[in-house]
Amino acid sequence: MNKTKKMLRKMALLLACGGGLLIAAAIVFFLTKGRFAGFPRPDLAPVGFAIAGVIYVIGAASVYLVTQDHSALTEVHDERAKTIEAKSGMIGFGVQTLLLFTGIILLIFTGYLNVVSAFCLFAVLIVSVLVFVGARIYFNSVI
Repeated sequence: MNKTKKMLRKMALLLACGGGLLIAAAIVFFLTKGRFAGFPRPDLAPVGFAIAGVIYVIGAASVYLVTQDHSALTEVHDERAKTIEAKSGMIGFGVQTLLLFTGIILLIFTGYLNVVSAFCLFAVLIVSVLVFVGARIYFNSVI
């Protein structure tokens, strides 16, 4: 088994364990009615944890299935494929950033997002943009 396949299988195992823990937390919160956690909506917390856990498990299963297909793991080394990958990633990042920013602003001004959540999401957005810009500067100087 090559290095990439081993790394992907470890990632799949980590995702599956994380999903299992989230599902277990959902079950505990459901059975205890959220008495041990101070959630604003203890009736919705188990649902959120369960959905996140299922998404992690589905992600783990898909990563594991990709490792079964040898053709999916072979890397394409031609310049055209690399350019397509880079340009589509940049467009996807731009659209994702714009939509996240728009969603945050709309939620703030419609009253559905509190201050702590807004600052947290803005921090995630800012860190994401800074990492993108930093990586771009780094790779422009190296390559």
